[in-house]
Amino acid sequence: MRKAVLAAILAVASVQGASAADRRCYSPVDMEAEQAIVFQTNLMVISSACRDEVYGEFRARNSSAIIRYQRIMIAHFRREGARNAQNEFDSWNTSLANEIALKQGAEPTVEVCQNAASLEKMASTLDSRGLHEYAVAQAASATDPRQRCAR
Repeated sequence: MRKAVLAAILAVASVQGASAADRRCYSPVDMEAEQAIVFQTNLMVISSACRDEVYGEFRARNSSAIIRYQRIMIAHFRREGARNAQNEFDSWNTSLANEIALKQGAEPTVEVCQNAASLEKMASTLDSRGLHEYAVAQAASATDPRQRCAR
């Protein structure tokens, strides 16, 4: 009887440990969503600095994909244990935009716009499928220390 109770306790503990580990990892879908949001945010900051309309056109063309990626990231933050996953996402996205803007602020705007020309050209052609393919490729080539989920 004691062995059965001990086995049950160990089984529950191992499941809880696994679920806690899963919350701290990035699934392939999470990685894809993150890369799409990073691209979108980078384009937003560049478009604002360069005073062009590429971002607005990109956002209009890809609004459903962007919303889907935002929801995936919010779900990721929820799995990580965020009390308010929406606020956590908003904070992360704002921090990302600020980080990008600070890096760009170190260069003259003319240089930023010249260096971003190829990104803006690509963004002007991306539809939902193209954004998906771009984000998947970026996620696959990402070399970061984050733990990828086993599943």
